[in-house]
Amino acid sequence: MSRFYPIYVEMQNKPVLVVGGGTVAFRKVKTLLDHGAIVRIVSPKLLPELEELVDFERCTWKEKEYTSDDLEDAILVFSCTEDEKVNGTVAKHTRDALRLINVVDDPEKCTFIVPSILERGDLSIAVSTGGSSPIVAHQIRAELEERYGDEYKEYLSLLKSFRKEVKSRLSTAQKEKFWDRVTDGEVLQLIQKGQLDHAKGVVENCFRSLLG
Repeated sequence: MSRFYPIYVEMQNKPVLVVGGGTVAFRKVKTLLDHGAIVRIVSPKLLPELEELVDFERCTWKEKEYTSDDLEDAILVFSCTEDEKVNGTVAKHTRDALRLINVVDDPEKCTFIVPSILERGDLSIAVSTGGSSPIVAHQIRAELEERYGDEYKEYLSLLKSFRKEVKSRLSTAQKEKFWDRVTDGEVLQLIQKGQLDHAKGVVENCFRSLLG
């Protein structure tokens, strides 16, 4: 099997097909909707919690068995059924149409895989074993969750709020000094201690001192 190339994809308003209506399909649909995709589900039946996500705007449902016509304009396809024959058919049709396919628990049929993801605001860490062992990927993610807590959400949000002004008002040398200073550990430690206002003051003072 060829190696997978790591990539992050902007999914806002992108059409995605999910074949299947069970627990795995529910998880995929929920995550896709959270990232702004437009999801089309094809399945004879849905779990109640999955059906609750169907609003026939961002998320639609065709109550039927899959056929090749269901691909339509989908740029990504997830096949989440427990029927290996159906999954194989979806994979073949998707490959033939030069689209990207993920078949759950069957990396040989996939042209893309979904890593185990840790998110803390703008921080996103993806862990993958290339389909060898999703369990190990989840275990590593659990270790990362202990290392990178919720403070990173506030930390990155604070740094992001200064990016435009730093880019437009500081020289290259000043930019390097600014980013070295505000990422040297002090700001993050203050946020970890619950001293967000103090942390903002450190960043603001650093910026002002370089303007001088």
